Amino acid sequence: MYHSIIAKRLSIVFLCTILAMTAYAETNVESMVGDTLDVDAQRYRDLSLGYAVVEKDEISSSVVTLSSEVLTDVITNDIGNMLQGKIAGVQISNSTGQPGSVADINIRGMGSIIAKGVPVYVVDGVVGGIFNPDDVETVSVLKDAGSLGIYGASAADGVIVVTTKTGKRNEKPRVILRSTIGSTQPLSGNFNMMDSKELYEYQKKLFSDKGVDASSFEVLRPAALLEDNYNWQNYFFSNGLIQNHYVSVAGGGRKLGYYGSFNYYRQDGTFINTGYEHFSGRVNLDAEITRWLDMRLSTYFNRSNTENEASWHMMNDAYSKMPWDNPCDADGNLVYISSATRPDGGTWYSQDKWNALHNTQYDYSRSNSFSIGADVQLNFHITDWLTLQSANRFLHYSGKHVVYEDPRTFHSEHPDGYLENSGDLSNSFCTTDILKAAYRLGDHSVNGMIGGEYSIWQSENTLAGGVGMPNGVDALNATVPLTVSGNRIPGSSWAVFFQAGYDYGKRYFINATFRVESCSVFAPDHRIGYFPSVSAGWLISNEEFMRGQNIVSFLKLRANYGITGNAGIPYYRYQATRLAISNMNCGYSNMADVGIDLSFINRISMSVDLYQTDNTGLLLNVPLAPSTGFYKDTENSASVRNRGIEYSIDANVINIDKWRWNIGFNIAFNQNRVTSLQNHISYLSVNGGVSQQVKESQDLNSWYMKEWAGVDSENGDPLWYVIDNDGARTTTNNYNLATPTVVGKASPLFFGGLGTQVSWMGLSLSISTNFTYGNKIYNYNRQALDADGAYIGYNQYSIDNNKLGWSRWQNPGEQATHPKAELNGNKMSNMVSSRYLEDGSFFRLKNITLSYDFCSTLIPKKYLTKLRVFVSADNIATATGFSGMDPEIGLYASSYKLAGMCSDQYPVARNIVGGIEIEF
Repeated sequence: MYHSIIAKRLSIVFLCTILAMTAYAETNVESMVGDTLDVDAQRYRDLSLGYAVVEKDEISSSVVTLSSEVLTDVITNDIGNMLQGKIAGVQISNSTGQPGSVADINIRGMGSIIAKGVPVYVVDGVVGGIFNPDDVETVSVLKDAGSLGIYGASAADGVIVVTTKTGKRNEKPRVILRSTIGSTQPLSGNFNMMDSKELYEYQKKLFSDKGVDASSFEVLRPAALLEDNYNWQNYFFSNGLIQNHYVSVAGGGRKLGYYGSFNYYRQDGTFINTGYEHFSGRVNLDAEITRWLDMRLSTYFNRSNTENEASWHMMNDAYSKMPWDNPCDADGNLVYISSATRPDGGTWYSQDKWNALHNTQYDYSRSNSFSIGADVQLNFHITDWLTLQSANRFLHYSGKHVVYEDPRTFHSEHPDGYLENSGDLSNSFCTTDILKAAYRLGDHSVNGMIGGEYSIWQSENTLAGGVGMPNGVDALNATVPLTVSGNRIPGSSWAVFFQAGYDYGKRYFINATFRVESCSVFAPDHRIGYFPSVSAGWLISNEEFMRGQNIVSFLKLRANYGITGNAGIPYYRYQATRLAISNMNCGYSNMADVGIDLSFINRISMSVDLYQTDNTGLLLNVPLAPSTGFYKDTENSASVRNRGIEYSIDANVINIDKWRWNIGFNIAFNQNRVTSLQNHISYLSVNGGVSQQVKESQDLNSWYMKEWAGVDSENGDPLWYVIDNDGARTTTNNYNLATPTVVGKASPLFFGGLGTQVSWMGLSLSISTNFTYGNKIYNYNRQALDADGAYIGYNQYSIDNNKLGWSRWQNPGEQATHPKAELNGNKMSNMVSSRYLEDGSFFRLKNITLSYDFCSTLIPKKYLTKLRVFVSADNIATATGFSGMDPEIGLYASSYKLAGMCSDQYPVARNIVGGIEIEF
C-alpha cells in the first residue's frame, strides 16, 4: 500500500515534469539556432557498445543493433520477447505464459551447467539498471570476445546494451501519445482431451476386457454421465484484456535536451486469477554546463503488481479433471465439499477429490515490486581529442510476495490454511569512470580508453509463514508460526579496464582490450580474474581495387579472440554464507569468431559468423567429506564447448517512389559438447524421475532414459529396446529389462526468424516469424494423461479427435502409435521413456501489424506530425508436431523442471489489439 501511494505520487510528479518541460521548450524555441551537435546527427550511424560509441564501419566484432521501431511491433512488456526471432544466434523462449514473466535468453549456446545463463545488461553506459521497453532508443546485442571482453566476468552469456531515448538540443517540443487495447486469448495448440462420450467408451472397454459386464459397468459409470461434458480447460482458461498506454515529450533549447515519459501496461492472464500491471516513468536531461562540461541526468521508477497461480492444484485440475465432474452446485455456485460428494450432490469421478476452482474464490499468490534509480553522467571535454566520462548510478529495489491458502479450501499440506509473507530489499551503487581519447592524423587514427568501475550492493530477504488462521484473515499475527528465515548479503566488486584501437585509411582496424576484475562473492584467494581480447577488421570495400564498381557497396572481414568470464554471479550471491570453505573462482570462456559483412548495391546486406566458445572451470556441486559439516561444495571442475555458424540477410526488395518492401532472415546452428568433467565421471540430472546425462562428448542437455520401440502389432504390448555391450538392439515388453540410453537432446539443431515489411503512402504491413528445429521436449503430463489405462481418475488425451494422427491398438496386425489400453496399465507403458519425448520443432507466425498514417497523405504535418492507427496480433498460428498446448519450453533447468521439460505448462497467449499513435 505504501509503495502504491509513492508510485501514484511519482506518476503525478512525472506528468507535471513533462508538462513543465513542454512549457520550457515553448518559451525557448525562438532562441534555437540550429547548431545541433554532431552526436545527434550521427545517432543512427553510430552504435553503442556500452562503454563506447563507435562508427558502424569501424566495428570488428559481432554486434547487432535494432531500433525501437523494429522492437515494439510485438505486444509485450519484456525486451526478450521483443528480440525473439530477430537476431541470429540469440535463442529466446518463454518457460511460462504468466503475464509479467521474462523470456529465457540464450546467446550462442549453453555455457554453464548449474547456473542459469543470463546476459549482462548495460543501460546508458552503466552495467545493470532498469528500463521500460517504450523508452528504448536502440538495443545492441554483443556476441563475441571482441565486444564482450571488456565486460569481464559473466559476459560469456552475452551483453545487451540498451540506450534510452533523449531529446535533441535545439528541437521543438515533440509529444507522442500511444494507446493500445485488445484481447489476450489462451492457446491450446494440439492439446485435446477426451470428451464425455470418448472417455465413457474408453473406460467401458477397459472394464470389459477385465471381465466386467455391461450391467456392472453401468453401476460404476451410469449412462447418465454421457449427459455431462464439462470442459475444465474452459473453466480455468479464458480471454482477457491487454492494454498499453504511453506518453512522452522530447525536445530542447540551445543548451538543454530533455525527454520525459510515463507508461501504463496491464495484461490479464489467460489462466484464472492471474495478471500483471506495470507503470513506469522516466526523465532524461542532457545539459551543456560549460563549453568543456556537459551532463546527463536520468531519473526513473518502475512499479509492478503480479497475480500468480494460487497453487499447483489449479493447473493440475485444468489439465486432468474428468468431464463427468461438475465444479458447481445446482445453482451454478462453486462449492467445496471435502468428501466423495461433488458440489451438485454427485460422486467425484476424478482421482483428486477436490475442486480447485472453489479455491480461486479465496486463495491467492501476489507479488509487487518497486524500484527507483538515478543516473548522473558527467563528460569533461579536456581537449578536442580527450574526454573524461564519469557515470554514476544508484538503484533501490523492494518487493513483497504473499501466498494465502484459506482454511475453507483444500490443501493436503496445510489443511488449516497457510499464509506466507516474503520481502526483498536491495540497494546498489555503481560508478564507471573512463578517460577516452581519439586522434586522427592523415590515414592514421588511434583511439583508446582507460577506466575503472566500482560497485557495492546489499540485499536482504525475510520470510515468515504461519498456519491455523480464521477464515478470510490474511494477517500473520492471526496464525500459528510455522517458519521464519532471512538473510542479508552484502557485496562489492571493482574493475580496471583498458582498450586501444587503430585504423589505417579506414581500411585496416585492430582493437585490443584488457580487464582486471574482482568480486567479493568468490573465495578470498580467488576473486580476481583477467580478461584480454583482440579483434581485427579489413574493410575491403574501401580498397582502391574496389573503386569503380557499383555492385559490392560494403565488404568487411573481421576476426577476434578473447577471454571472458562465466561466473554466474546472480546465482552465487545466494551461496555467500558458505563460500569461505570453497576455492571457487570465476570460470573462463575462450571465445573465437570469424565473420564477414557484405552489402550489394546498397540493397542487400548479409552477415556470416563462425564461432567457437570453450567454457572452462565451470561450476559443479561436488560431494564433501562429512567432517566438513556440508554435503557438497561448488568447484570449478567442468568444461563445455559451443561452436556454430550464424547467417543473416536483409534485403530492400523495393525502394521506388512511395513503395518500400524489406525482407529479413536469420538462422543459427550451434553444437554443444561437454569437453571435460572431474575425473571424467558422468552424472545424471534428475527431476520427477526424468533424467538428463552430463557426459563428456555429449550435449549438455542430453535426454537419458529407456528407448521406446513402439507397439507390438500382434498383441498391442508396449516395446522398448535392449542394447547389449556391442550395441546390438533387440526389443522387449518388459520395462525393467530395457536399457537406458541417450535418446535426444533439449538443444535445437537450428533456430531463427523471418520477417518482412511493405509500405505505400502511409499504409504499412509487417510480419514477423520465428522457428526452432531439432530439439526434443519431454511431455511429463502424458505419463498421467496418456497412460493406457493406468489412471482411470484422470481425463486422457483424445485419440479419436487427436490432431496428430494418433491411433490405439485394437486388433492383431494393426500398426498403432499407442499400445492396447488395459485397466491399471499395460506393462508399465506410461513409465519414463522416449515414448513421451516429442519433437519440439515449430514455426510460429509471431506478429502481424497493419497500420496507416493519415499524416502521410491526408493531414498536413503543420497540425500533426503523425496520426497512425493500427491493428496488431501476436502468436497467430503455430505449426508443430508437439502434443501439448505450446512448444515454447524453458531453456534452463529449475528446481522443478529440467531444461526442455513440459509439465502443467502455462501457455503463451495470442494477443489481438488495436491502437492509435499521435505525434505533434
